[in-house]
Amino acid sequence: MKKFIAITTCLFAAVLLFAQPQGKSSEEQRKKEWERIQSEKIAFITQELDLTPEEAQVFWPVYNQCWKEAHAANKQMREAFGEFRGKKADELSDKELEKKVDAYVQAYKAANQVLSDWYPKFKQVLPIRKVAKLYQAEEAFQQRMINNLRKHPQQPPKQGSVFKEGRERDKDKNKQE
Repeated sequence: MKKFIAITTCLFAAVLLFAQPQGKSSEEQRKKEWERIQSEKIAFITQELDLTPEEAQVFWPVYNQCWKEAHAANKQMREAFGEFRGKKADELSDKELEKKVDAYVQAYKAANQVLSDWYPKFKQVLPIRKVAKLYQAEEAFQQRMINNLRKHPQQPPKQGSVFKEGRERDKDKNKQE
């Protein structure tokens, strides 16, 4: 589960890294990129789990709620970490630093607890083999995202799949920069 949280955080960071500021539309671009990645994730998970229409109907609301809670917990954890990251830690007294680190550890525990709490709910809506496939699909998708970032660390994504090889920057966009 710790790995799931770390990978989810990396996935979120990937979206932020992909989106390069270009005036007023950078927030809109991030949102579109995030939605595209989430669509690919849904398609990937659906294919890997081989969900029947009936299973999909009960699974996706449960999964989406779990993901929403995990995302919120991860955001809280990142924010808590940001309170003492880097030079900020040097500017804090030992007592203040301890308080900030304690908050981070508590947020980390809460993020792990979200995933633990949702496991029985997944077992209620899916057979155990598909629950296992869910976790495998999550790992596989996140690994693909990480590998894609490693292969293309500073290239903004073009429209289409995040898994496509050989992305090239749009010449027109480069000229505008």
